[in-house]
Amino acid sequence: MPVGFNLVLPPGWDKIRLQEEFLDDSILAVVDRSIRQLPDDLAKDDISKVRMELFKQLRKAARKAARANGLILYLPTERVHDTVIPASFVVTEPTPVTGDVGSGIQTDHIFAALAADNSTSEAVEVDGSSGIRMERVVHPQEGSEIPFSSRRVEYVLSVPGRPLPRWLAITFSTVGDGKPDSDYSSALVELFDAVMMTFRWSYE
Repeated sequence: MPVGFNLVLPPGWDKIRLQEEFLDDSILAVVDRSIRQLPDDLAKDDISKVRMELFKQLRKAARKAARANGLILYLPTERVHDTVIPASFVVTEPTPVTGDVGSGIQTDHIFAALAADNSTSEAVEVDGSSGIRMERVVHPQEGSEIPFSSRRVEYVLSVPGRPLPRWLAITFSTVGDGKPDSDYSSALVELFDAVMMTFRWSYE
């Protein structure tokens, strides 16, 4: 059975490991790489302020993802035309079923239930694992810090070689240019789909 997974990130993307023992060091590494892109003539005090604010924002996002059973958060850290790409994706492990309940649950039933709840879904196979790809537009909640709707794509894959069903979910989200159906938002979705084509299970 697999012990993890690998995938190929686009240039300028990085990852944050969400386990508590790795979290702060992982965030600091991302912050350091981002700070290197600042202008050389920027005052040290300003660099310190940017560093602290970036760490604060990343830690907030990472802890939110961790609370949702997140394992790794992936996000762009390099600017493109002086702008950070407004997108990210997180890998989570949904709560597994156990005992007699788990033995009676079939992966196909789970995927069928997910498909029934999502109008835009399709069966997929990723590195030999059956799965489902779902896509939807999520509108901002009242009082949300981000006032734009987001385009979300989620892959749910069955973990091979497990005696009881287990799954891995990889969820991508982008506000794009503020329009979920724009060419820019669609291009970012295509980028994520291309990343998922590189997904491979890793074994000891």
